Amino acid sequence: MTKSVVIDASLAFRLVVPGTQQAHFRALVAQWDESGYALCAPALWLYEITSALCKTIHFGELTPEEGQHALSLSQRLGVQLFAPDEAQAHLAVAWTLRLKRAAAYDSFYLALAETLRAELWTADKRLHATADRPWVRWAGPS
Repeated sequence: MTKSVVIDASLAFRLVVPGTQQAHFRALVAQWDESGYALCAPALWLYEITSALCKTIHFGELTPEEGQHALSLSQRLGVQLFAPDEAQAHLAVAWTLRLKRAAAYDSFYLALAETLRAELWTADKRLHATADRPWVRWAGPS
């Protein structure tokens, strides 16, 4: 049975966009790869990473070419995307209510990790703090 790790778009963004922490995130993914973990995410991961890159281009933080390159890098990560089914949607609603949020985006990551019995790694401090589960892991540098 393949071991899985769920990564969110905040982690992937920091992995593919040049920045001071990029090496840290690359080392983390290399460690998972060496240990035989499959990278997984809900299907909305692709929408979120694309949207974040477009926003970065819009505000002049990346050129269109750099944004396209980062998007290509994100696709080369080989993240297995899972389309939500009814069970995942119900879990996402439960997580959204538990987190006292109005939107369910982060909840789909939590629901998938829970279903796969996998860790969820995030670079979103708010999600890490509010989820309050040992399998929701902080991906940023210590």
